Amino acid sequence: MNKIISKFKEISQDYELLVILAKRDISVRYKQTILGVAWAVIRPMATMLVFLFAFKNVANIKDFSGYPIQLVIFSGILFWNYFANGFQSISQSILINGNLISKVYFPRLIICISSLAVTLVDFLVGLFVYIILLLGLHQPIPETIIFLPLALIITTIFSLGLGLIFASFAVKFRDLLQAIPLIVQYGFFITPIVYTSNEFITKSWFPFYSFLNPLASFVELFRFCLISNYSLFSFQYFIIAGFTSLIILIIGLWIFDIREDSFVDHL
Repeated sequence: MNKIISKFKEISQDYELLVILAKRDISVRYKQTILGVAWAVIRPMATMLVFLFAFKNVANIKDFSGYPIQLVIFSGILFWNYFANGFQSISQSILINGNLISKVYFPRLIICISSLAVTLVDFLVGLFVYIILLLGLHQPIPETIIFLPLALIITTIFSLGLGLIFASFAVKFRDLLQAIPLIVQYGFFITPIVYTSNEFITKSWFPFYSFLNPLASFVELFRFCLISNYSLFSFQYFIIAGFTSLIILIIGLWIFDIREDSFVDHL
């Protein structure tokens, strides 16, 4: 624990470097693109429209949660993009910045944290679009939106911890980079992203599902913040999300600390 605290103190001393790397990542992401930051709008909107079409016109699937299906899908996608993009960016950050790491010493954790900047920008743009959609459907902005920063912090901690675990091993075992897209792809469908947990919350296996897939608790926490009078959320979700995030972060930092000195040998 003392090592973890000392690492974050070291990062705070190099705060300017963190800002520089974050600005660089944002610039690189949208450099030489015609639409630029508009892609942060296009991706979630396109995904929502595809699932709306599939649910209503192809599979004739109905959501019985009682909430506008557009808000259910978009809020889920908004969460998933934030988690998945952050997780993937952190997992690849050490390898992508291999030349920088091999030449200059600085806290390697800074690279992982700075890679979250682009993900946060995309989320904020998507949130703006969500609010427009909310008003367009004549829905009130929920009072619970004040808890959204807390949901973001918990999700960020989880993404960082999980990303650090993969980043630590991917430097030597590059096959892990091939597994990440599969985890993101399959995780999307086994987590209530384009549907709610309403369909199986009463099932006897749901407590085990919540434990094995804590992301279900995360997405319902986001919906609680973004959908007015969202009754499917329970305090149990908050406990699961918060506890899981903390444990994963501690494990991620511990593994990262152990393997950090060997990064240069494999880059």
